Amino acid sequence: MFALKKSFVLFLAVVMSFVFVASAFAAGATVLKAGHSATNIEPYQLGLEAFGKKLNEMTNGKFEVKVFPNCQLGSEKEMTEGLFLGNVDVATSATTVVANFVPEFIIYDLPYLFNSSEHFYKASDGAPGKFLVDACAKKGIRLLAIYDAGVRHIASKKPVNSINDLKGLKIRTMQSQIHIDTFNGFGAKATPMAFGEQFSALEQGVIDGVEASNTSCYNQQFYRPAPNWALVSWYRCVTAMMMSEKKFQSYPKDVQEAILEAAAYSAKVEREAYEKSENANLVAMEKAGVNITKPDVAPFKVVAQEVANKYITSPELKNVLKQIQDMGQ
Repeated sequence: MFALKKSFVLFLAVVMSFVFVASAFAAGATVLKAGHSATNIEPYQLGLEAFGKKLNEMTNGKFEVKVFPNCQLGSEKEMTEGLFLGNVDVATSATTVVANFVPEFIIYDLPYLFNSSEHFYKASDGAPGKFLVDACAKKGIRLLAIYDAGVRHIASKKPVNSINDLKGLKIRTMQSQIHIDTFNGFGAKATPMAFGEQFSALEQGVIDGVEASNTSCYNQQFYRPAPNWALVSWYRCVTAMMMSEKKFQSYPKDVQEAILEAAAYSAKVEREAYEKSENANLVAMEKAGVNITKPDVAPFKVVAQEVANKYITSPELKNVLKQIQDMGQ
């Protein structure tokens, strides 16, 4: 009996030691705070969760990622600033926002830059993407991956069957001078506004429409106050997944490699999720009775070329633009 008790006590001691070690190990894990602006069911969330899972696996549990959706860590601009302040570890911000910190990202603000998903992936993962990685590094940002945020169309209170129907309509745009000039060029009255203000502005009649992706329009329910959806594909919204270069360099080489590999994997997950989401949400809007139109985009593209000529003036950016355009042929 004594021997059995002794064996049982020994067994408990071994079990408790494993529990203690596991707890200590978990307590010692580095937790990265990752933020984004979308809901917790959208592709950004899925991508960042995939990043966390992969990084945790590759570092044997030494790193964990906690994802904060819905701008819980601040607006996209505030999250980008947070990288430098140290209160945000990984930020996903539209390149329109990032261009305020890394001017070279202006190239991704251009309308009608990409003609397909494959074109976008090829450019972002190729030489143009590498150019942006280097540009970010010079500004203290490590560009980990490039996420997709969907092709943008126009939701409006009145039907848009052609570019002429936009004349005089107040359309919400991102706070980007390129986007403002583009919509003014379309004949609309560009109205820059924060993302979170759009729905109430539509309801209250402050604006006549918004530009958004299928996913954003459906999930944010813009189609309720603006039940007309013009498929003009005027712009592909692109999001940068970033970390402070200083923080990135503070990790040992094996962790840096794990972060980059996990980020590349997360981009694949996010892009695939967005592609599926775009298709599914267009069908959902059709079922919801949204009036879907397909205006001729040729006049829109004339304006797009004028905008590109105005903003892409340096030999360096002209070369990158040509690289992107050549990849789409």
